[in-house]
Amino acid sequence: MDLLNSVNKMTKNILVIGGLGYIGSVLYDILKAEKWHVKILDNHLYSELIPTNPFINVDVRNKEKLHEIIEKYDTIINLAAIVGDPACLIDTRSAIDINCIGSKNVIELCNELNKELLHISTCSIYGSIPNQIVKEDNEGFPIDFYGQTKLIQERTIREILKDNYCMFRLGTAYGLSPRMRYDLVINTFAAKAVSEKKITVFGGQQERPFVHIRDISRAIVHAIKNNLKGIYNLRTENLSLLELSEIIKDITKCEVIIDKDIIDNRSYLVNNSKILDTGFEFEYSIRDAVEEISKSPTAMEMNKKIYSNLKLAENRKIAETIASKNIHVINGGLALDDRGSLSFANTFNFCGVKRFYQVQNFSTNTIRAFHGHLHEGKYVYVPKGSAVILAVKLDDIKNPSKKAEMNKYILSDKKPQILFIPPKYANGFKPLERDTRLIFFSTSTLEESKNDDYRFPWDYWGKDIWDIENR
Repeated sequence: MDLLNSVNKMTKNILVIGGLGYIGSVLYDILKAEKWHVKILDNHLYSELIPTNPFINVDVRNKEKLHEIIEKYDTIINLAAIVGDPACLIDTRSAIDINCIGSKNVIELCNELNKELLHISTCSIYGSIPNQIVKEDNEGFPIDFYGQTKLIQERTIREILKDNYCMFRLGTAYGLSPRMRYDLVINTFAAKAVSEKKITVFGGQQERPFVHIRDISRAIVHAIKNNLKGIYNLRTENLSLLELSEIIKDITKCEVIIDKDIIDNRSYLVNNSKILDTGFEFEYSIRDAVEEISKSPTAMEMNKKIYSNLKLAENRKIAETIASKNIHVINGGLALDDRGSLSFANTFNFCGVKRFYQVQNFSTNTIRAFHGHLHEGKYVYVPKGSAVILAVKLDDIKNPSKKAEMNKYILSDKKPQILFIPPKYANGFKPLERDTRLIFFSTSTLEESKNDDYRFPWDYWGKDIWDIENR
């Protein structure tokens, strides 16, 4: 019986909050390898990403629901955040809600329910302290918005949990992950060195701490096994960006281009002796990461939005903005003088447009209908001729009601107007004059649209919907 109790105590029940992200996707497997019971809680903020692990879909801003989950676990690892300054600045309100208010919910519940908290922070809180190696007792002064949200997290933890927590301040992470990011400097350099045979360094004198993603995960396991408390810097190397570029060049034989313009002027070095004094050893290097990335097919497609937190945040913001709009017509006008005519629409914003295409039917008897989209919105403009455009809101994207209200619009070059059709609508059109042209401005890329295309027969909602009264 004593042996059984001992085994049960060693079998941890661990909840990884924000575990679908770059770090969590690696951490999950490393925790599972310890034979612990591990679950991920995540709000799947970026819906374009396909989760590689099972997860509980809960948002940290929902404290009541969060309480139900946290009370079932022994150790809580908090990774939940909108990560990176560019992504945070796309939607500062959401960044504050998730990074600050959401994390406060986690911290308060860990205190209330007496749970072990291992919190992930960042060395970005040190801001810019050139020519000085900073230790954990230096709180620093973050110069970026993301760093400020993480500093607020740290202060909340110290205020509520006192000394009953473990916190890691991470250097810039790197290495291959199932949820890959190519907006991190070493990952970016490695992928560009492989795909383009050259890298560009902006500035170069800025100094940064770096740490491999697998060492981050190993340090978390080390902290749990040894019941570590307090704040620890996690970094393997301290390097200037110029020194880093020379390492990448040595490994890949790529060309290095120096651009004196500094995009990110954060500069700091961190001391890692505190974590080393606990017996932890770093095992992974930049060379390990570069060799892994060079063999990954993702390196050749590094510019895809799914590998950038900034691009994902932009897409999410656009999608929210588009989805909040109703179907409507934007009125324009027509001006004439001795030189000719001018069509205009001065009161609109092509929010989120990613492409456009022009359509011309050979016959006025041809009907193009119906195309439905769950995520794609469209702006429609008729620069020549006239057309009837129908749009219907879909209550069920695959099997919509045939009794849904049909919206009918006539657009003409004689009266310039732009029709906005939101997501979750099906639309179609019929030209009313020969040589009519329609231009569609889409909020989805061609690839996104192909994966978001639902089609219905032209007479799905009846044939008489296309009838037009004599004008």
